[in-house]
Amino acid sequence: MSRINIIKYTSGLVVTIAGLNRYSYYVHELLVSLALFTLVFLILALAAFAAVFLWWASEQLANKSGPASRKVIVFSRRLIAAYARP
Repeated sequence: MSRINIIKYTSGLVVTIAGLNRYSYYVHELLVSLALFTLVFLILALAAFAAVFLWWASEQLANKSGPASRKVIVFSRRLIAAYARP
């Protein structure tokens, strides 16, 4: 698709949504709910990504440091495994 067609279809979609939003209260409520859900999902996804990234970074740091930190990692894995069991 050319850039002109993409702009034309996108602007048509925006105008349609704006027109429906002006005439329908329920469409307005659905769009607000969609926006809020998207925002909350994005925040939760970023929090999960940050947690995984921090875990990975701590593992990398522990692997590059001395054996004392490796013992701490092994100990923490044992604690996590103990809590994971039913």
